[in-house]
Amino acid sequence: MRCVANLVLLYRQVVRWAFHVLYHEFAWSYDFVAALVSRGYWQRWTAAALPELQGVTLELGAGPGHMQLALANRAATFGLDRSPTMLALAARRVRRAGATPRLMRADAAALPVCSAACATVFATFPSEYIVDPATQAEIRRVLMPGGRLVLVPFAELDAGWYQRLMALAYRLTLQFRPRADHPSDQGVSLTGSPAGTPERLELAGMVLYGRWVRVGASRVMVMVGTHGQEAYGTDL
Repeated sequence: MRCVANLVLLYRQVVRWAFHVLYHEFAWSYDFVAALVSRGYWQRWTAAALPELQGVTLELGAGPGHMQLALANRAATFGLDRSPTMLALAARRVRRAGATPRLMRADAAALPVCSAACATVFATFPSEYIVDPATQAEIRRVLMPGGRLVLVPFAELDAGWYQRLMALAYRLTLQFRPRADHPSDQGVSLTGSPAGTPERLELAGMVLYGRWVRVGASRVMVMVGTHGQEAYGTDL
C-alpha cells in the first residue's frame, strides 16, 4: 500500500510539472493544446463568461490573453497570471489589437489589489489553485459588497468518441472539476441535479449558481456568486 501511495504521489508531481512546463517554457503551444482538447471550442467556452462581467473586473489566470482582448474596450479590466511567458503572450495579443494591456504578475493567493476594489472576479477553467483557502480569502477581500465571482469551471463535448477520449485525458491529468454532492476539505461544497450535474457551488464563502450554455456541439458551465450571499458551513 505504501508503494502504491508513493507512485500516486509521484504521478501527481509529474502532472503538475507537465502543466508548469505548458504554462511557462511551452506557453507558445497553449492555444494549440486548448483547441485540441476542446475540439476548437476553447475560446468560445471562455467567452461564455462575458455577459456576467460588470464594473471593475479582475481575471485570475489570464493565460494567453484572449479574454483580456475581448474586454480591452472596458477601461476597468485587469488580468493576473503567475507565468511571465503567458503575460508576454497576452500583452502582445492586446497590443496587436491597438489596445493597452493591463496585466499583473502575481499569485492568486496574494492579490496586489486593494480591498473591496472589484465588482467582478472571474476565472475560466482554473486549476486547483481556485480551491486554495488563501485564494478564496483573497477573492472575498478584493470583492466589494455585492460583487460577483464568476467561474467557467468545465465544459462537455456532445457524446461521441472524441468526447470519451477527452474525458479520459481530463481524468488522467487530474483536472479540477467539483463532484456533485462531494464536499472537500478546502472550503468547497457542491450540490447538483439528480444526474450529478453541478448547479450550486460553495466557494470562497459564497454560493455560486450554475447554468449550462450551449456552444455548438458542446455545452459549458457558467457559475456566478454574489459577495454577501454567504455559504453557511464554509470555514475559511
